Amino acid sequence: MTFSIRRFLVASILIVILGGGLLLGILTYRTIYHELDEQYDAELVQSAHLLAGFWQDGHPPEASLSALDSQESRYLRYFIYQLWQSGKLVSASEGSPESPLVALNERPHYEETKGWHAYSLPLSNNRWLILAESDYARHSMVKNVAGSLLAPYLISVPFVMLLVWLAIRLGLSPLSDLARSVSRRSTDNLTPLTGGKQVRELEPVKEAINALLQRLDAGIEREKRFTADAAHELRTLLMVLRLHAENARSLSDPQLRDESLQGLQEAVGRAERMLEQLLVLARLDPAQGPPEQGACADILRVARDTLASLVPLGDRFNQQLVLSLEEPLLVAMPEEALQLVLRNLIDNACRYASPGVIQVNAERQGRQVSIEISDSGEGLSEEQWQRYRERFSRGHSDSDGAGLGLSIVNGLLSLYGGSLTYRKRCAQTPAAAIVLLPAATQKPGL
Repeated sequence: MTFSIRRFLVASILIVILGGGLLLGILTYRTIYHELDEQYDAELVQSAHLLAGFWQDGHPPEASLSALDSQESRYLRYFIYQLWQSGKLVSASEGSPESPLVALNERPHYEETKGWHAYSLPLSNNRWLILAESDYARHSMVKNVAGSLLAPYLISVPFVMLLVWLAIRLGLSPLSDLARSVSRRSTDNLTPLTGGKQVRELEPVKEAINALLQRLDAGIEREKRFTADAAHELRTLLMVLRLHAENARSLSDPQLRDESLQGLQEAVGRAERMLEQLLVLARLDPAQGPPEQGACADILRVARDTLASLVPLGDRFNQQLVLSLEEPLLVAMPEEALQLVLRNLIDNACRYASPGVIQVNAERQGRQVSIEISDSGEGLSEEQWQRYRERFSRGHSDSDGAGLGLSIVNGLLSLYGGSLTYRKRCAQTPAAAIVLLPAATQKPGL
């Protein structure tokens, strides 16, 4: 069932109004009854003393004086009196019971009994006066008074609810306008939401939608650029593959055919490398944050395995791979991601640095770990680093790389809070790529 804010608000306000009216009615009834009860009890006592004055001489008052006519007989159930002497009922109002309403005590006595508020007043010569008022009469009056007070309130509830419904509808109209504005947009319209009535409560929603549209637009543009660049590179690779294949097929000289086949093999290897790195790059989404939280890796173990796997590449480019780290050192990054970072940086050093020694070292620097990959080259300037970090940017046009290595490194470091800088060669220090990563404290696999 779909949740409706409008129905929820209307139902909540209706419950509050009716509940408040019910509570008001109960409190009003109890307050009026309490006040009237005290007032009528006081009148009952005063009336008993006044009536006792007519019986001072020992003779009961004339019964005809308290008789009610036909029009007044309806009040018989509201008010009665009894005159007792020596335990005998000597006079009473019409409709009064023949037994005392309350006990005939030696002191004035008030009691609520059998639906009556009764007051017993002892007199001289073994006489008593009992005056009583019906509880029904009091409740009836209180109900009438409370009803007169609450009737306008109850009558106004439908009109109040109509006004509340109109107010809620008017108040929620900007939300409906926003929904219509979003629903009318075409799928290619990712511009921010503008215009319309400025509503304070809806501004966070509009800002969140605009931020989402901005991220979507940036993501789509990034994917378009990535697709265009990848298509261009793959088209070039396919053209090279086709040319080598056609040459190998058309050439009759075995040596020339072998050279074409060797070029074809190298182009296939480059295509495999590019596709592998394209898949890695496609999985990197900085907007989603790191795919693994709390992961860590041991630089010593990862660097040793990575260097071992790149020994054939180092031999090919006359590079000696050296690991100077001796103690385990943990960083807050999964082993697979760290291996990709080291592999791409060492791979670039093998391909683009002058023949010599490529050395990997690492050290703890406070809450960070610095990984240094030094080589015999000149190093990269800031301008070169900014250019080569772009996708499909290669140091040499004749290189068999895909131009994606530094893009992958930059994406991974962005995900895990790391950074990459380059140091130019000087007289005392070699050129180096320096990676900074957050240090980890837990052991890998725990």
